Amino acid sequence: MRLLTIAIAFLSIAVFPTCAAEISIISMQYSATHPVPHLHYEGDTAVGDIAALEGLYNSFVNCRESCSGPDGMPTAVLTMNGPGGSYLEGLGLADFLRQHHIATVVERGSYCYSACAFAFLGGSAWSSQEGMGTYIDRMIEPGSTVGFHAPYADEESFRAAVEANGGMAAQGQTRDALSIMVKELVKWNVDPEVIFKMVGMGPDESYDLKTAEDLYLARVALPPTRTSGWVIDTASAVRNACLRLLAIDERGDPLDMSLRVPSGFTENIGKAEYSGALSGYVLGDRLLDFGNCAVTEQSLATDGDYEIALYFTPGIDGYSGAATGLFNRQKGWSTAGVGRVPAKRILTKGPLNSYFLPLDQDIDSLDLPGEADIDANRFNVAAPPVLPVTPADFVLDATNPTSRISHLDNVFVFERVGPPSLFESARDKPTLGRTFTNDTSNEVSFVRSGTYDDTGISFSWYGILNGDSALVVEAIVLPEDGSATATEADIATLLRVGCEFDFNGMKLGCD
Repeated sequence: MRLLTIAIAFLSIAVFPTCAAEISIISMQYSATHPVPHLHYEGDTAVGDIAALEGLYNSFVNCRESCSGPDGMPTAVLTMNGPGGSYLEGLGLADFLRQHHIATVVERGSYCYSACAFAFLGGSAWSSQEGMGTYIDRMIEPGSTVGFHAPYADEESFRAAVEANGGMAAQGQTRDALSIMVKELVKWNVDPEVIFKMVGMGPDESYDLKTAEDLYLARVALPPTRTSGWVIDTASAVRNACLRLLAIDERGDPLDMSLRVPSGFTENIGKAEYSGALSGYVLGDRLLDFGNCAVTEQSLATDGDYEIALYFTPGIDGYSGAATGLFNRQKGWSTAGVGRVPAKRILTKGPLNSYFLPLDQDIDSLDLPGEADIDANRFNVAAPPVLPVTPADFVLDATNPTSRISHLDNVFVFERVGPPSLFESARDKPTLGRTFTNDTSNEVSFVRSGTYDDTGISFSWYGILNGDSALVVEAIVLPEDGSATATEADIATLLRVGCEFDFNGMKLGCD
């Protein structure tokens, strides 16, 4: 069946066969904050993975840059779980992900080492806002592991290289590999502190992203959820952010800044001309130097849209001028420091929640409410609703407790069940990049159909809210000849998807 291989499954999800890693499509809506197709990467990284991912992407990701407005969005999300493998293929995967604006996530219980970790760094998204374009979108969940190590040859391979080409040539190969690694890490906006750590490690060691310090250095974010789920004590959260701001300003390690910021939080520590009263930490009283690191009182009164900055000692007018700053936003862009190119800045869509956490503690050990918010964002529930009853002539390709993929001839159907937030997210998500022939909605259902502007592929998309249970279905036409032309039979099948799928006794009807 062209690109989707029928009857091959990984964790009961439809899989695209590859040389090593298994690359699959799970659903058409990853989460509330990332309502885009969910792809999955599993296994060893090997030559052929890029081509396999490209094939899957070209078939099932039909809403691309035109679907992302000024607010920004990836074209898809790739969850990753793999031990590593081909170093060069991993770097190539990273380039592919950035080129196609695919976000990356390593979820709780998953791991991504070596070549997989380098591929993970390519996670990106796209905004049409002037001056934005491509920006970093790579996330890890507490309880996951992303591990890096420098490229190396095992002892047997190294001895063979020495015998074949001589010691100097073998050392040259090692230098070349390290040089490529450093170049790539710089390209992906990883802090130089990570490079120092990795180059000094042995072949059996890895640099694992576990703490908030690690996330800062690797420029990796937690999945976007409300900041209040990660902040227990506001004063400590502000201090943790101040350590990072000092590190940004001095191009150092946040842990090295710990003695620079005292523990005593002071209210009304100063005032800024445009931001008003400040509260925070005294850094010194030397003229033309930083006098404090503070948060505006105005932003403290919000639900987490904190504005924190390093402030110079007051001038003759009594105001403190802001230098390096952090703008944390629940919706919109959060950023720390400055920079002209978004992909080289500390910038993310949604809050920079890890900036408020202790530097050297495993994030998972903190056991904060934000972890439950991540599950809610992905529509995870303890007892998911039962999947719909489908017509007997639809062929089942893959299924799990919350999603199912089936097809009939050229029409592929993606179903997903979950809590009411699944329905609300799908109904309210942006509709850019689509030309609709039908677009109707109410409090308990919606129906949309038309074509994708980027590929011309026809789709039918609907949702049903049944009490505390929700169903979202998206069907797309993938003609056998690779064209975008849907036949009358294909259109009739799209209509049947809306008419005949029975969700706990509810149907949309065929009118």
